[in-house]
Amino acid sequence: MHGFVRKLIVPLCTLQLAVASCNFRIDKQPGAGDIRPSRDLINKVSFQDVYKIFRMHCTGCHGSSGGVNLESHAQAKMNLERIHRSTIVERRMPQSPYPPLNQEQLTLLAAWIEAGGPEHPLDGGPIEEPEKLLPKFDSIQTMVLQPKCVVCHAPGKKAENIPLLTKSDLLNSPYDLVLPGNADGSGLILVLVEGARKKMPPLDSGISPLSPDEISIIKEWINNGALD
Repeated sequence: MHGFVRKLIVPLCTLQLAVASCNFRIDKQPGAGDIRPSRDLINKVSFQDVYKIFRMHCTGCHGSSGGVNLESHAQAKMNLERIHRSTIVERRMPQSPYPPLNQEQLTLLAAWIEAGGPEHPLDGGPIEEPEKLLPKFDSIQTMVLQPKCVVCHAPGKKAENIPLLTKSDLLNSPYDLVLPGNADGSGLILVLVEGARKKMPPLDSGISPLSPDEISIIKEWINNGALD
């Protein structure tokens, strides 16, 4: 009888050790242990630095569409712990269709969080002026189309048949996306305005709609001839 008990206990102990080791690995992966920003970076980072990350990977969903809003310093700082948990610790943000953050971006974001989410650098150093949306294609592409449109309207994406990567994509589209000098007749504007038959971004996409100011700047660019 004693021999039978010993034979039963040994496998059970082995199983317990295996489970414990698996749990340890799960607890450790993924995590923040491999993100160690330098003290120099922590002292120099500002909201404008991390906003470039937010704009390209986050504000398409985390903007005016509701929930966590990352479009301003005050709103982002209110959600500092949630940003830390979802992006640095759990690595579940950004979600598709946005690409994951690379190591450099994770380190910069971790430095900003460790600094307490400052608007200006802790060391009092200079910061870049916030980028202003201009009626020029490069500005519109960087600040509007990339974060809110190109995630779907690009090769290999859901709406690849209507690419929005280049100015040529807009000007030469068979859908008359941009008619230079005629913003109100341009297909791009027709799907952005309130009451559009096929509103873009789609209401069920989770991507924030374009603001009236963003639409106004795009219309200005088109009415100016879509030259720059």
